[in-house]
Amino acid sequence: MLRTQSYAQRLLAIAGGSAATLFRWGGILLLIGPIFLVIWLSFGGDEYTSVPPTSYALRWYENIFAQPEFVPAFWISLKIAAICTPTSLVLGTLAAFAMHKFPVLGGPALQAVFYSPIMVPLVVTGIALLFFFNLVGFTANFWNVTVGHIIITFPYVIRTVSVALARYDPALDEAATSLGARPWQVFTRITLPVIRPGLFAGALFAFTMSFDDFTVTIFLIGTDTHTLPVAIYQYMEWNVDSTVAAVSALLVAMSVVLMLVIERVIGLDRFIGVRG
Repeated sequence: MLRTQSYAQRLLAIAGGSAATLFRWGGILLLIGPIFLVIWLSFGGDEYTSVPPTSYALRWYENIFAQPEFVPAFWISLKIAAICTPTSLVLGTLAAFAMHKFPVLGGPALQAVFYSPIMVPLVVTGIALLFFFNLVGFTANFWNVTVGHIIITFPYVIRTVSVALARYDPALDEAATSLGARPWQVFTRITLPVIRPGLFAGALFAFTMSFDDFTVTIFLIGTDTHTLPVAIYQYMEWNVDSTVAAVSALLVAMSVVLMLVIERVIGLDRFIGVRG
């Protein structure tokens, strides 16, 4: 009897492990499957996107540089994200640290105000910013988009840094202070290195949200400021070929190369703060 129960338990353990493995690989396939599909379609040689492609060519990669909008739009998106990311990181980190270090009456309400840009639909945010900029007469389209991206990205920094600070040990501050460190030295040499994973996550969220944003951007752009998501949308309005798939494939390749360079030069674990 005991032998039969032991055998049944082993079967259940094997079945449970197999089910967990199946779900794990199913989740991975669900995440990376669309990416591989887009890369596959980018090499199609047909006049229109078809699944599966009936021929293969590099014509759509060549078409990216033949179009006048994609390359300038990429650089504009990169410039905006390059300004937005450090700005949001500084503002979000200082706000999170202030709320953590100096809790005041009405703290939850203050948090709600800071988090409101990610609670309010982006369409509403975009329209509100459009009305506001028109009201004050601020017509610099590039900076309109940049300010809009900072508003919608710095709450993510506040959230990730707040989570990191929640696990921060205040005894570290006390130990550093007892050894003669000043408050700014404690903050720069103790606090920031310890919460580095939260800083990295916040910066990554800010850059990604800024580079990929379409909803807010579409309300704030002008004739001289088109970001890459807007350029892709406008191209897809009149074309059904695989040029957009080729653009997406290049962006994926750039991300992979960036990760490989970071791993080679610094190490991803050290870069995100897992290992010192």
